[in-house]
Amino acid sequence: MKTKRNNAFTLIELLVVITIIAILAGLAVPTYTYVQMLANQGRGVNNARQIIVSMKLFSKDHGSMYPDSVANPLTGSLAQNANDAFRYMIQEKIVPDERIFGCPAGYNPDGNIGQSPNYGHALTPGENHWAMTAGLTDTAAGNMPLVFENPATPSWPPLWNADMAGKIAPGRTWSGGKIIIGRNDGSVAVESLSGMKGLVGPQVMAGGSNLFTQASDGIPQRVLPVAYSNTAAPPRPFPPLASGAPPLGGPTGAPPAPGDIPSALPPSPLGR
Repeated sequence: MKTKRNNAFTLIELLVVITIIAILAGLAVPTYTYVQMLANQGRGVNNARQIIVSMKLFSKDHGSMYPDSVANPLTGSLAQNANDAFRYMIQEKIVPDERIFGCPAGYNPDGNIGQSPNYGHALTPGENHWAMTAGLTDTAAGNMPLVFENPATPSWPPLWNADMAGKIAPGRTWSGGKIIIGRNDGSVAVESLSGMKGLVGPQVMAGGSNLFTQASDGIPQRVLPVAYSNTAAPPRPFPPLASGAPPLGGPTGAPPAPGDIPSALPPSPLGR
């Protein structure tokens, strides 16, 4: 007589299949996260490059000066922050879409710029991801950092908060202690910082200089910060400097003046 074969999975076979699926999922998730981060960095690099191209177009009509160095005819004053400087290019109709001033996994505009000529809804606080070096011109050193991700402190060189990696927070970095920096020659790259914890600055090169100080001949420059909020907040303590990070006071090592810490930062986990 023929016996009827049971084609159902046994409990052990089911457990083996579930275990294999769990292992494959565990391998796939980190890979997907890493690939997604690289894609986001690529979009951020492209945005920074578009911002620099727009600034150079602006400079051609304004004596090689960038928008932060030219008094805005609508306000009668110079830009007080990077948002103001970039908004000037929208008002000049050089930039038609404010979304280039955002960055995936960072601060992003909503796309609403308002009406001409003021475009008052463009780049309101919290809608701009990028800080810049103030007072530069199109003829400044090509390797000078011009546009870079918002720092935690506007010292020279700037510092970023690696403890906020991957989060939407002032001064945050990418995982692995990296940020996007665009130079005056139009080149843009993802650069590694000096550490992956706490406040960190650019990597120190031979001779003690870094990406920022080597291009300025040791003369500290002014960082035009990002506007996060309309409400000023008192300075807060920051996490300790990571090993190898430059001092807050720049090349001299002096403590930062009260004005060196952005007064427009909203409450955030930076001081935790």
